[in-house]
Amino acid sequence: MKLWFLILFSLVLSWPMLAKEKDNRLYLKPKTIVGNSEIRLSDFTNWKGNWNPVLFQNLQSPLVMEPETLKESLNARYRKETGEEVSFEVMGKEGILLPKTSVVGRKDLERSLWKELQESVDGSLGEEGNSIRLSSEKDSIQTITGTKLVWRNTGRTLHAGKRLFPLDYYFEGKMVHSESIPFLIEEKKKAYFTTREIPSKTILTEADVALKEFFTADHNREYLDESPVGNTALGVLTGDVAIERKQVRTLHTIERGQEVQLVYTAGNLLLKIKTRALASGNRGDEIQVLNLASQKIIKARVQNEGICLLEEI
Repeated sequence: MKLWFLILFSLVLSWPMLAKEKDNRLYLKPKTIVGNSEIRLSDFTNWKGNWNPVLFQNLQSPLVMEPETLKESLNARYRKETGEEVSFEVMGKEGILLPKTSVVGRKDLERSLWKELQESVDGSLGEEGNSIRLSSEKDSIQTITGTKLVWRNTGRTLHAGKRLFPLDYYFEGKMVHSESIPFLIEEKKKAYFTTREIPSKTILTEADVALKEFFTADHNREYLDESPVGNTALGVLTGDVAIERKQVRTLHTIERGQEVQLVYTAGNLLLKIKTRALASGNRGDEIQVLNLASQKIIKARVQNEGICLLEEI
């Protein structure tokens, strides 16, 4: 009975000490982005204690910390500031503080990326703005002081559109951080533009269109770069816009493959036959049609939409 009492009594006495040791455990984060102001213990560890000293300030380059070194520093500082003897336990591997205090502007970002693209993309890009131009979607970015910036995986091809380019930060030959920077890529294209609003079904003339060069971020649109004069607008075309291939094409009074009513008149006699056009044609053109009943090919002249005239039997 006395033995159990002694064991229980010793556990009660040692419990605060064990709890205190457990409370003084902290985990060192592998990487912490910081500013140039005061950096407290809780900023780069999971420490939640009332004692939360400022350990660093105004960092001008990345700082690597070892758990054992941090432990010794904390023990000595706590003893000095409180007069108490406490043993901190720092868990985890080495950690690094990364001060984001430098600023890189938009123009510098664009020049840096363009230089990298000139070396990595297949084919010569030439000078920026000749055939392709790029623009950063950020006015500036905060970068980590004391690191080297390297663009990664820019690729061997470049297409118009929005794209994220990964930017790596190197310190003493090791990559310590990475982030993606958004850019807008535009390609120079040549296309025909409307000079006025063009109603649907209008046959385009030289006065309706003009050839222009322009930059666009839309890589998927197929613009019309061949003269559309004589083609028909399939819908309303607004003024001063690039014409897409799907918006115009050559239309005929009768289209090939269309079912056509073949009409023959002689005096008071009117004969109508169902046929299919074997060629496209406009009013007055002679085309071949197929008699659907006899499967014979007949020559006929286009009179109107869906109607041809048989002039001779």
